Amino acid sequence: MQPEIASARERFAAGQDCAEVVVRPEIGRSWHRCRDDYGTDPGQTRAPPADDRCEPSLKASRVLTELGSISAALAASEGIKADIVIIADGSGRVLTTHGDHAARHHAECSNLAAWSSWSERAIGTNGIGTALECSDGIVVRGDEHWCRGPQQWSCAGVAISDPVSASPLAVLAIASHLGELPDQALAWLHKSVRGIERELRRQASRDCADLAAALMAEHRQDCQALVALDAGGGVVAISCRGQARSNRSNLGRAMDFPVLRELVREGVDRARADRSWVGFAEPFIPAIGDVLPLTMRPVVQHNRVIGVLGAFGDHAGERLGHEHSGLDRAEPEPGQRVLAFKGNRQIVLRPEQIIVAEAERNTIWLTTDRGRVRARDRGLDKLLAALAGAGFIRVHRHFIVNARRVSEIEHGFRGQLSLIMDLASGRAGQAGRTVPTVPVSRRRGPAVRRALAL
Repeated sequence: MQPEIASARERFAAGQDCAEVVVRPEIGRSWHRCRDDYGTDPGQTRAPPADDRCEPSLKASRVLTELGSISAALAASEGIKADIVIIADGSGRVLTTHGDHAARHHAECSNLAAWSSWSERAIGTNGIGTALECSDGIVVRGDEHWCRGPQQWSCAGVAISDPVSASPLAVLAIASHLGELPDQALAWLHKSVRGIERELRRQASRDCADLAAALMAEHRQDCQALVALDAGGGVVAISCRGQARSNRSNLGRAMDFPVLRELVREGVDRARADRSWVGFAEPFIPAIGDVLPLTMRPVVQHNRVIGVLGAFGDHAGERLGHEHSGLDRAEPEPGQRVLAFKGNRQIVLRPEQIIVAEAERNTIWLTTDRGRVRARDRGLDKLLAALAGAGFIRVHRHFIVNARRVSEIEHGFRGQLSLIMDLASGRAGQAGRTVPTVPVSRRRGPAVRRALAL
């Protein structure tokens, strides 16, 4: 038992922000997700059944097959000292467990068995679900678990992710009942999956080379600006003004943002169902401050769709979603947070709580549902990158606004715009506060109109 951690978890579940001073940062962040994002019941004793309609991709299936022999070898190893070894897919669904009969019986009491869901949303902080949220893997011990059911276990897990899309493909985890895992647990797991990760990176490198070659071949026939994007929406290479170059150009960096990545993934999914598919999108690109039409055509290599070639300024084929800026359907990424200071306390803000960000030199002041606070990080560009995909737009060199919190638009002299923001005065602590009005610079006016569908 870890009474200090157990007490902190109870107080945290009741609404106090006390986790950071008691548990490791990665556990504290997981508790925040469980309480604030997922609403996971800490009193749960069993994991729920998984959705059996979810089918793994071909790439994930290959990874899971290779993990099968690895997990069996780990279970038989004398050095691991774990009761059970678990394989789960990229959604946290347990596929198989290895271990002795008694350990597996104990695991089944918490539904740590095949076809149960061990994502954080389903059963809180744990070695499988939290590994999906932590790129370096995680060890979760006893009372660090968010839910009551797994608290008699210590577990460790590492996720294997697609190096192209960064989406998780599988999890390899070990668990010990009523005991501690050795300090080397994570190192063992990382070593076990190293060969799989190495082969995934090699395949991703080959695909990038094939995409760049496809761009070069197209570039020789057509001098218009083109971009090669991998299956995850990442920029591989760009051709413009008579030459092709890698993604390290300014335009390449400008094209790397979540809304475009989502659109490319949608296009790749369509192309995998129909290799002749062609489509276009009109994303609002924050770094450029404007809409940039882009037509996508799939690149197929060895019977696989490895990415797309995009032509700037074209409108051909099927129109994809996010017709104006990606604001209508974009959602914050899971666990997305902004840290700020209020007096002598550090607070954690969700994107939807932020209304306006204002730059005062490099200091950023945030108007939020919790009052006016100072952002921990400095610089509007850095803040805008942290809020990518959450519906924020830059309207002035000194201001970023939450597009969902714009309540009125004022048309001033010579058409200059001002945005009146929604303070949601019915919420606690908002009554009596001055409603912020944010100026829109003339240079950014047309882009803001498009982003807000005016």
